[in-house]
Amino acid sequence: MNLLKTIILIFISSQLFGQINFYKTYSGNGYDRGEGIVQLEDSSYMLTGSSSSWSGNSDAFLLHLDSLGNYLWSRNYGGQESEGGRRVLYNADLGFYVAGYSNSYSSAGDFDAYLLKTDHSGNDIWHKTYGGSDSWERINDAVVALDSGIIMVGETVDMSNDNSDLYIVRTTKDGDTLWTKTIGGIGKDIANSIIKLNNNYLIGGQYFIPDSNMVKGFVLELNDQGDVLRFDTISDRTGNYVVTDLSLGVGKYYVIGYRENTSSFNDYYGVYNLDGSLISHYTSVAQGYSSIPNEIAFISATDRAAIGYQSINPGTNQDAFDLAIAYYTTQDLYYITQNWSSAITNDGVDKINDLIPTSDGAFIVVGFNSIMDDGIVQQNGGSNIFVAKIGPNNVFPSDVNSTLTNLVGLSESKENEQIKIYPNPFNEVLKIQNSANMPIEAALFNHIGIQVWSEKVNGITEINTSILPSGIYFIQVGSEIQKVIKH
Repeated sequence: MNLLKTIILIFISSQLFGQINFYKTYSGNGYDRGEGIVQLEDSSYMLTGSSSSWSGNSDAFLLHLDSLGNYLWSRNYGGQESEGGRRVLYNADLGFYVAGYSNSYSSAGDFDAYLLKTDHSGNDIWHKTYGGSDSWERINDAVVALDSGIIMVGETVDMSNDNSDLYIVRTTKDGDTLWTKTIGGIGKDIANSIIKLNNNYLIGGQYFIPDSNMVKGFVLELNDQGDVLRFDTISDRTGNYVVTDLSLGVGKYYVIGYRENTSSFNDYYGVYNLDGSLISHYTSVAQGYSSIPNEIAFISATDRAAIGYQSINPGTNQDAFDLAIAYYTTQDLYYITQNWSSAITNDGVDKINDLIPTSDGAFIVVGFNSIMDDGIVQQNGGSNIFVAKIGPNNVFPSDVNSTLTNLVGLSESKENEQIKIYPNPFNEVLKIQNSANMPIEAALFNHIGIQVWSEKVNGITEINTSILPSGIYFIQVGSEIQKVIKH
């Protein structure tokens, strides 16, 4: 008992006072891409993306990591064709939502928008698709709506002419469609990002302007009924512009993207008032150097903006786009030069697909590495998921250019595990499922190591937790200890 108390107290202390930072990669034997990440109440993380490590075709997945980036479990979702998760959203009362794409469940055999609902343990509750019979749809971003429903944004492509329009779907919490909106004309019109703005939403992307025959970045404001309140184009030079991501700050919002030239990409940064009026913006142009900002998040604890971007410099003989993670000022989004950045330069393409603030005042990013020629490709099929956690006070991981640091078999389904503890978080009842066909000692402890329940478990055991106060608990089954949370 004293040993267990010591382990728990050390664990809690490390969470409260440690400068947690890490860089880890995760892969099975296929092409694995990290796309979205969310942090849970216990400081663990849930990831989504696409993976061919389970069935050969692409599956959507959930991958659960603890607060230090250690693998906990993973689950795959999909049919006979291809699925992929783009964003994972979390509702403490309802579980997880994965927004992405699917062509397994389309009657027309094309790609549709895809929304999956799971419980807290990753069990598939329902999955639904959205889209037309003569088009294909793809989701790039999603947020939880005001009523706990979901808003997904992306593009819908006309199969007859390859033109694309903005595609916006608003659902209830049960996945039923409330409204669908398409915006566009000729050319490529795509929504890349959505954020909440008070009771409305901001959406950013690219829009073809026929009068100028140019693509412009845009930001539009949308209310909860799907009405467009304003539509602003974004650029400060001539050329084709794309908005890649948005982030809400204090009394302002931030816009990142790029200008595409014939031979290079120039990064764009903008700061705007909440009504859309310009505070400052600029396009960074450097001869022979290309850069694409991918993700941005306002970090309120440090009053900085964290940005993840890809870059290529022909003068350094790079093989492909590498990425960098850096802090920027919140006044004008200028790069902070004093040791506020870290680069990831593995062989092959490195790309950040999501960047979010963390509860300790820092941020975490998820993406993928495409390992080309370093010998790892025979093990992981060619690409792997990476997660980089930056600690408070700018503590960057020191091993960001390592090869596979945590090779995990993503094809190891959670359904094969002998012990399941669910739901987590829990409320009135906590369940233990023991499939080992033999009784195992189990005990539940509060956050200071006092035992509040114990029993031998076999099959499914329900623990009545109605009289326990809300907070952090630790459950020990055999030699394994897991943290659980009561609402």
